[in-house]
Amino acid sequence: MLTRQSIADGLRALGLASGDRVLVHSSIAALGTIEGGPDAVIDALLDVAGPEGLVAVPTFVCSPPFDRKTSRTALGAIADTFWRRAEALRSLHPTHSLAAIGRGAEELMHGHEKAPTAYGEGTPYHTLAMNGGKVLLMGVDQDRNTTLHTAEALVNAPYLGTVEAAYVDDSGETVTLTVPLMAGPHRDFIGLDRAFRESGLMRVGKIGSAVCRLMDGRRMIEVAVEKLRQDPAAVLCDNPACGDCRKQRGQIKAARLAAEGFTLSALAEDIADDPERAAAILSDEGIRDVEISGEAFIRRRGSFEKAGLRIAAIRDTLANAEAVEAARKAGIPLIAAVSTEDEFRAAAVAAAQGTPVLVENCGAPSGMYEEWYANEPAAPGLAFNPGAFAEEGENPFLKVFYRGLLRKKLRHFYVDDRTSDGTPALPGRGNGEVKEILSMLRCRSYGGVVTLRAPQAGPEAFRETAAAFWKLLDEM
Repeated sequence: MLTRQSIADGLRALGLASGDRVLVHSSIAALGTIEGGPDAVIDALLDVAGPEGLVAVPTFVCSPPFDRKTSRTALGAIADTFWRRAEALRSLHPTHSLAAIGRGAEELMHGHEKAPTAYGEGTPYHTLAMNGGKVLLMGVDQDRNTTLHTAEALVNAPYLGTVEAAYVDDSGETVTLTVPLMAGPHRDFIGLDRAFRESGLMRVGKIGSAVCRLMDGRRMIEVAVEKLRQDPAAVLCDNPACGDCRKQRGQIKAARLAAEGFTLSALAEDIADDPERAAAILSDEGIRDVEISGEAFIRRRGSFEKAGLRIAAIRDTLANAEAVEAARKAGIPLIAAVSTEDEFRAAAVAAAQGTPVLVENCGAPSGMYEEWYANEPAAPGLAFNPGAFAEEGENPFLKVFYRGLLRKKLRHFYVDDRTSDGTPALPGRGNGEVKEILSMLRCRSYGGVVTLRAPQAGPEAFRETAAAFWKLLDEM
């Protein structure tokens, strides 16, 4: 059976010392049987820290509004016992309150609710860690380590959100706050444990049956920040079944796309027939813009927009008068595959009549399109499809794009790769020279639409295509 003294001895052996300021996450069940229960653990922590030290515990709750005088915490028996002590001071923050006992507790807790974020700069979590504080995990893992959210806030991780939260002030009034840079429901902080061990900032030992970790707060944050700067998804899991982390990775990609000049799009109906299903899959890739057929635009435009998708273009034939008229009225580009001179002239006529037509090369060599454009100076812009040129036996970058005439007409670019025999391929795996063209477009601050085309229909084919696209972008 653990006692107050044996726990204190274990804490000292782990490296906690007199005068230390420490934030504690704990599980009383992991420690085992304790004479004196939670109070014995708290007393042991205070004994070791001594009169010059400070012990703090997170005490946030799940049931709003937060009242620091009455709201129990769901973070375990030790934390819930700690804040109830007469000498404990508890912060007023509605989502991530702490309680502290010891030297400087009042100063540390003061104004937490007025800080810009819940756990970033200016909060007790950041202040404690960056001023010599330690973080102690008693029988819990890194996923319980709230201070790691501090690192996410410091780098302004793209997936952090904003929430409304309320607390009851000491006069009994309910106050509602807007709290920015709030973390989502799932993290893979466990994945940082190895880095902490290897850097030497963490000591690991056992107290009773609990594996305990004691960490230098500043160094811990510095390592986590560096990991996040190297990879914004460093603390997200890569489990494809984890919807939370898929969504957050999508938010990272969306933030990355926002820094690009171009708009990334996809063919919604090639991914899923249902707009909501397509939107969910696209969201994982940070994509909100889609191309749809004329029929889908006319009959189901509202469903796509309700799902949060923006219509980047309508894909249809010039023979579909209803689609042509819908594109004209909406001012949305109509992309028509053109392989003959008659089709090209029909596109030019539709453009002259006010329809924002784009010609997609499909089924003719580049020389033919160059000739048609030369004969029709006012012809519509080009939706450049490198895969179609590759299928014609041409080099889409070196012999078409680089030559210049069709490049000047380019208004839309398809990430559509194929081998020279016409076999569809993932981006960068065929003869479409997709990477080279995309790189040059980025060098020219291309501000049009880039549309992903998968080798075949269906969610999995699209995910593979998107993964290949992001890999190409990473290599540029």
